[in-house]
Amino acid sequence: MVEAVLTPPPAGTERVTGELYARAAEHYDPKALATLTIAIGQVNFFVPLALIGKPVPGVRPAEQWT
Repeated sequence: MVEAVLTPPPAGTERVTGELYARAAEHYDPKALATLTIAIGQVNFFVPLALIGKPVPGVRPAEQWT
């Protein structure tokens, strides 16, 4: 499911189809699906942020970007 969310779909199609959602629902209960959705959303937020900010491992953000 993560790949479906992160990969641009062909024109005129959904990223996460009803079929894909149903397949995921076979393995996860509603609470787990909600958690998975939030985790995917966090990845989609923090990965681009890291690519823009280029954080240095081991250096606190306050020291790096001030």
